[in-house]
Amino acid sequence: MIDTSPYQHCECMRMGNQFAVCKSELSLEEKGKKVTLTPRRGEEAKAIVLDGCVFTDNNMKCDVLYLFSGSGKKVAALVELKGAGDIRHAFEQLAYTRKRRPEYQLLKAALEQSAPGRLLEKAFIVTNGMLPKPEIEKLENAHGIRVSAVLQSEPSNKIPDLRDWF
Repeated sequence: MIDTSPYQHCECMRMGNQFAVCKSELSLEEKGKKVTLTPRRGEEAKAIVLDGCVFTDNNMKCDVLYLFSGSGKKVAALVELKGAGDIRHAFEQLAYTRKRRPEYQLLKAALEQSAPGRLLEKAFIVTNGMLPKPEIEKLENAHGIRVSAVLQSEPSNKIPDLRDWF
């Protein structure tokens, strides 16, 4: 069981979500950018709203944290839903959240203790724009963070499922 204390109130729910970004328990959407996580049998996952719930200050932050446990591994996946013109800023937000936010460290530590297996930290940018690979590498190096994928989210495309990157 993934413990999200003291941030249970920030979890996306199947129905009756109080956070606009939560479309269901594990599906997110912001300004047309969509992402989901589909656990398989025996796996558990939660989506925690960071921006506006766990973090209510004006410091940098990313949008959501997915916590995943199953298949002998655990994943803490930071997600930033971002418009095409602001992808570069997303790298900074993800890095700041991972490195400078004690709340993230607390949630990650709780996941670490929740089940056996190795903990992986991942970061994703969901956008309707794209950057060339050399630019992505330059931004990763500048901010000291590896982004698992810059996922394309367009209304006509299938919604990206983070399970494919776990």
